[in-house]
Parts: sequence; C-alpha cells; structure tokens
Amino acid sequence: MFSLCLTQVVAAQVDLSLNLNYTRPQGAMGRYIQNAGGISGQALYRIANTPFAIGAELGYNSYGSETTRQTYRFSDGSSTETDVTVSNNYATFAVVGRIDFKQGGPLIPYAIGKAGFNHYWTSLVIADPEDADGCRPLENKRLLEDGALAGTLGAGVRWDLSGVFKKAEPRHFWLDFGVNYTTGGNVRFMNVNMPADPDPVAHQHPVVNADGSVPFSARFINPQNQIVHEHHVGNVYNSPIQKINVQLGFLISIR
Repeated sequence: MFSLCLTQVVAAQVDLSLNLNYTRPQGAMGRYIQNAGGISGQALYRIANTPFAIGAELGYNSYGSETTRQTYRFSDGSSTETDVTVSNNYATFAVVGRIDFKQGGPLIPYAIGKAGFNHYWTSLVIADPEDADGCRPLENKRLLEDGALAGTLGAGVRWDLSGVFKKAEPRHFWLDFGVNYTTGGNVRFMNVNMPADPDPVAHQHPVVNADGSVPFSARFINPQNQIVHEHHVGNVYNSPIQKINVQLGFLISIR
C-alpha cells in the first residue's frame, strides 16, 4: 500500500497558478461594500490517471482605500492638517478540489470547490504632518478585523497556450478563466466613508445608524502638544459573506 501511494504521489501533476481577481459582493454585503480587486495563488496536485486535483489557495483583495487631507481640531482649540488613509482589505485561505471534464484537447472545462476562511480588516495610517513624504506615519494600526468560514463553488476553463506559442510544450502553459460563488458566515467590516473634515465632537454620534451600521471612531494625537482626541472614521457593518468572483490567471503544469 505504501509503494502504491508513493507511486501515485510521484506520478501526480502539479498545477501552479497566479490569478487576477474581480469580486462583486451580493446580498446585504453588496449594499455596504465596494467591488474588490486582488490576486490569488493556487497550488494543486493532480492525481495521476484521474480527473481530480486537490490543493490550497491564498488570496489578497482590496475593496477600497481613501486618502484625505484633513484638519483636526482638538479640545484645547489647536488644530493640525495631515493626510489620513483608511484602507479596507480581506484575505482568503482555502482548501481546493477540482474536477476536469476533459482529459485532452486545447480547452479543459472544469468545476471547482473551495472551503476555508475569509479574513477582513481595515487599516488606518495618519501621516506625520512634519514629514512631507509621509514616510513616518503618526499612527498606523488595524482599526477592525474579523473573519468567518466560507465555501465556494465555481466553474472555469483552461486554454492550452501551446497553440499560440509554437515553441511552448503542449499542456504546460495555460490561460485560466473561472467564475465562483462564495457564501459564508457573518463578518464585520468597514467601508470607505470618512468625512471630509471631521467635527471636533465627532465622537458624539448615535450608537446605531439608520442602516444598522455602528459608527467607528479612532484616536488621533496632535504631534505638537500630544493632546489625544477621537474622530469618526467610518461605519461598521455586519452581514453574511456573499460574493461572485471572476478570476483570470496564468497556470503552469509541472509533470
């Protein structure tokens, strides 16, 4: 049995791919979150003499980043002007299973399933007003992070590029296109909706907004007198993960 398993592993084909992603949130998530763009990478082991492949996928996506030049007023009456950047991102980690519907030819249609974890986070960077390049941020931290389990079903097609590049080895380089639908558990996330010029009493917001979101405030500091104050930087939403994803990538089959 050990020899048989070892033979299967040695004979297996490895598919490595790098993909560009475009994601459109659906349902409740689609009302509060922008479309996302990003990249992902897959490593799949194709079991010899079968149409099946298994492996893993990692992805990084951004669904909004906003930089504003803001004047912050502090409780002592002083103020300072600086760049404030809020960025919203999520990462995906998944176990992947794929089945090919054809074994030969230049086009290989397939179905794919994924099960894993989606991690959402929002980062805040406040540039140092005394540093024009913003290389030394006044503050750089995670405002919010949350995650949930998610499952994906999708379909796609691989195109053998040896028909275009005559010197390429057949069934070695592929263009990979796929469409996936992902659903998962509830996750908290923020969107890009910073006010253009925060109010000095911005922390006096309602506990819950009309749309069900919760206002989020961050602590800012005056670099000259070190006075700390809070300002509203966005709203926090809570909804199930629900999105459609389109992938276009380049795949290498290693035999």
